[in-house]
Amino acid sequence: MRFWITKNSELPIREQLVRQVLLGILSEDLAPGHKLPSVRAIARRHQIHANTVSAAFHDLLEQGWLELRRGSGLYVRPMHPSSGASGELDRLLAKLLQEARAQGYEPEQVLDRLAHLLHPRSYERILIAEPETAMREILQAELGEHLTIPVEFVDPQDYSDVAKLAKSLVVALPTRATKVRRSLPPGVFCISLRLRSVPTTLEGQPKPPPNTILSIVSRSAEIRHWARAMLIAVGLDPECLHDVDATSEGWQDRLSLTALTVTDVLCARELPDACPSRVFRVIADSSIEELKQFCGA
Repeated sequence: MRFWITKNSELPIREQLVRQVLLGILSEDLAPGHKLPSVRAIARRHQIHANTVSAAFHDLLEQGWLELRRGSGLYVRPMHPSSGASGELDRLLAKLLQEARAQGYEPEQVLDRLAHLLHPRSYERILIAEPETAMREILQAELGEHLTIPVEFVDPQDYSDVAKLAKSLVVALPTRATKVRRSLPPGVFCISLRLRSVPTTLEGQPKPPPNTILSIVSRSAEIRHWARAMLIAVGLDPECLHDVDATSEGWQDRLSLTALTVTDVLCARELPDACPSRVFRVIADSSIEELKQFCGA
């Protein structure tokens, strides 16, 4: 896996590493059982302190995304079936969870889906639990293209409107979903949105010639970071990638020398005429289809 490190970024190097590994796992580009490069190799390649790399990997270990195999290294954590002493039903459930994990589904998602199948419910709306305003609006725009029920927001710090929540299906990005689930009132479901993989995002797009300037445009800093990591992962030169914060005044004027603009679904509507672009969509098609099943759309 290629890492992209910016030493003058507002985002600490430790957090850059964590996010890039998470992106690889959540978009299925780092499969269960994939071995990560060693701490020493990453530190040497990017000329950063080994303690920083070690701290990032420790965070991922603590969160359950990685596992340490003594004498071998760090691997993306697979889901292991339980032992035979648990009984046949436990083995069947463990196998289900293992296969679901291999497809990118967390155990909580499996439980939510089983509960929905056993006790079907109708929902009046989708509620997006997301702290970043720009990301909320992008997710709303993407979901609104495919779903017939209203798509609204809920403050991840305030779940006091229990009556509204009871008639809503809550959705969140994979990096937030576990925390959201723990905070929601009992009986309120939260679905983790699956991310698009790098090949899906870039499908049908020829690789730009060397030294071509590409602009990454979004109001969301997280979107810009994800898009940059994806483009570098497929071999583009980091020096040719130009970040454009669409909250800044006159951002469209900065695209005049750009051969291709990678942008989100909202900023794509504001690009200058004849500006060649590629829309970076966050939510995987499989996640959209799952929500349609939940909502009867």
